[in-house]
This record gives sequence, C-alpha cells and structure tokens, in this order.
Amino acid sequence: MRSGVKVYCAERRGWVAVWWVFGAVALLMLTGDVYGDETAELFAGPSWERLADMPVAVAAPGVSVVGRRAVVTGGVLLGGGAGDAVQVFDLDGLTWSLGGALVTGRYQHGQVTLRDGRVLVVGGRSRVPGHDGESLKGCELIDLDAGEGLGVSVAVGDLPMPMRSPTVHLLGDGRVAAVGNHVVAVFDPVGLTWTIGSTLQQARREHASVLLGDGALLVAGGIGRWTFERVDLERGTSILMEARLPTALDDLAMVRLPDGRLWVIGGQRLDGETTDQTWVLTVGVDGESSLVDGPRLGVADGVADHVVISTPDGIVVAGGESQRGRVDTELADAFWLDPGRLTVRRLPKLEIAHDDAAGVSDGGWAIMFGGQVKASFLGKKVPTPIRAVHRIRLDGE
Repeated sequence: MRSGVKVYCAERRGWVAVWWVFGAVALLMLTGDVYGDETAELFAGPSWERLADMPVAVAAPGVSVVGRRAVVTGGVLLGGGAGDAVQVFDLDGLTWSLGGALVTGRYQHGQVTLRDGRVLVVGGRSRVPGHDGESLKGCELIDLDAGEGLGVSVAVGDLPMPMRSPTVHLLGDGRVAAVGNHVVAVFDPVGLTWTIGSTLQQARREHASVLLGDGALLVAGGIGRWTFERVDLERGTSILMEARLPTALDDLAMVRLPDGRLWVIGGQRLDGETTDQTWVLTVGVDGESSLVDGPRLGVADGVADHVVISTPDGIVVAGGESQRGRVDTELADAFWLDPGRLTVRRLPKLEIAHDDAAGVSDGGWAIMFGGQVKASFLGKKVPTPIRAVHRIRLDGE
C-alpha cells in the first residue's frame, strides 16, 4: 500500500536538477497530495503524568465532560460483566467520586453531554460473565446535580433499534444524533424521545463518524465496510461517497481537520489484521470526494481501538491494540498528529498499555481513562481491565 510519494536522487546531476527536485516536492507538499512516509523522531518535550487511579477498573467505558468534571460510565469489568458505575473525575482537584449507578450495566456505548449539563448514555452492550454481549436500545440520562450524593441516572426513550458501539454527536440545535445499525437516530432532549433522522445506505457498527461544518454527518467504515456516507439530517438523506477505503476497516478513528478535510486513522480488517496507515479524505456536498494516503503511525503491526483526543496544540493518538495472526498485543504507544502540517511524531510511551480506553481533552491536556491489558491468570494471558489514568500536554512548537 502506498503512503505518499518518495523522491530519490540517485546521483548528483548538478545544482539545477537538485533545486528542481526540492521545488517539486515542496509544491506537492503544499497541495496536500504527499505526506511523510516515516514516523518522525520522538517528540521528547512532553511526558505522560500518572494521575489518581479510577475507583473501578473498566475497559470500553463511555466518557464526556460536564463543566469541570469528567464522567466515566459503565465498561467491561474484571471477569467480563458489564459495569454500572458512574465515576466522576474532578479536573481541577484530580480526585475521583462515585455517582449514582446506571440503570443498566453496559459497555461500548455512546455518551454525550447535553447543553443543560445532563449526560446522555446511548445503547451499547450488556452481558454477564461467560456470555456474549446483548446489543441494547435502552438509553439513560445522568443528572449529577439531582438526588442525594452525586446524581442519579434514569431511563429515557429507547432507540428505534439496538445499537452496539454507536457513535453520538451533539447537534447545533441541542438534539443528539446516534449512528448505528442501519439508521441515524435523533434524540429530543425536551420530549426525551428518539426518531429516525435518516436511513443509512449500509448498516454500521464499530465505525467512525464526525460532524461536518455544515451540520451533516460523515460516517466511515465499520465491520465489513470500506465506504463513506454523508448524512444530511435536514433532508433526511444519506449518500455514499465516491471515495473508498482500500479495504473494509472497523475500530478505526476519524477527526475533522481545520480546513474541513477528514483524517482517518488506523483500523482492523475483516481478517483481524490491523493497520498503521492513515488517510486524508476530502468531501464535497454532492458526494464527490477523494482519498489520499497520509503518513503512517509507525506501529509495525498496526493499531485499532485507539484513543484519539484533539487539543489546541494537536491530536493525541494513544493506546489501542495490534493484531497479527489472531494474536492481540495491547499498546502503550502514543503519537502527536499535527493537523496543520499533516505530520506524525512519536510521543513517549504510556506507563501501561491502554487498550479499549476512553479519553477527553481538558484545555491543552489529553487524558486517558482505563482500558485493558493482558495479565497472567492460571497460566494464561487474559484481558484484564485497569484503573490507570494518564495525561499529557503537548505545548506545541
């Protein structure tokens, strides 16, 4: 797979030729069609700081920020069950408290903070140890300022259909869009009900999505999917983009760049193998689009289930897993992605791997919560949720 264009000068043919080559490369870099082929040197300035551990070890939780508090919900527990804890982190005091429990234990769910400060928890999976997870359509609202103690959670209107690993977005008018299964559902925070905003061209789970500048949604990949869809909720329509990923990818990430393009990062193929490739997608209103290779992260066996956190000084990509030959390796790798230059630099590694973690941005800080590692149990390596919390501040150049 190509990842940019390399220019080689096999022999010196005079200063005119050398300057022509340099000028051509510079011009291509400015047009955004060529990106670095190698991960740059270690960005040694910042370092990870270990914060107070979470009260409950969880993997694949939900997270969102309410004022100066990060709210971490649910997640996979030690032993494999679905957690119902609401763990509240004070972003100023860097301390933890436990809120009121979820109505339904869940993991791989969506979560977003509404304009009034309530937290909407959407779908996901629920299970007991030893059994496969059930996809959920039930949703909850957490009000940290209600009831005794630190808030209560109440069930609200169900999704139109179950959604495992939905992606959720707060819309400009205060409503919430949830992308999953074969629809985009829209939540009314006043009536506490869901309606179908648009039908997707292809059913999606373990996909990525972003809110575009014009209010539309862009949906990427998912299990068995290599396509992109643009969803116009005003018109209730969805169209497939012309651009395609080179292969079906799930557990990928995608962020919107300042110039409106999308940066697609990593993911897992149908055969389970992961990639460290990135791509840059340009999207037009009527479905025209183009996809070009971006820089590689530099993880030999690729990355999926990674956390992507946007800060004022750049994008932090951290943790996740690699898979080769059906063997998973949890990752402590971390990277700084410059959205202006479209370059990647390696950050110091995390103290401990964070696979299936959650993350938020707090000003210039990127904060990682929980996840899982492989730990020895009765002579076998088994997935084990962790309580670790780390943060880093890029302090750009």
